[in-house]
Amino acid sequence: MNLYKFSVIVTPTVEDGETYYQVSVPVLPEVITCGDSLEEAVYMAQDALELVVLSRLEEGESIPSDKKPIRLEKGSILKEVLVSVVHDVHSTPVTENVRFAFA
Repeated sequence: MNLYKFSVIVTPTVEDGETYYQVSVPVLPEVITCGDSLEEAVYMAQDALELVVLSRLEEGESIPSDKKPIRLEKGSILKEVLVSVVHDVHSTPVTENVRFAFA
């Protein structure tokens, strides 16, 4: 099991009189989610991060670290999220039959 720590930015947003919380992850811009409360937004961020980290590992991509300073907009909240991922790489060579099956 590998543990990863990410800084996430939670921004309260009011739309049509309702407040929700947008989440972004500076080092993984593909992670965008939201929640109806701060707690739900952080939970959703952890869930999205687990999926992205696992996907990156399966594709052989690196997992970036967020060591750069983060600028927050006024009203935004910085949270740290831990993600645990169990990942074993099992590759199967692609055979000619498989290549033609998807052609």
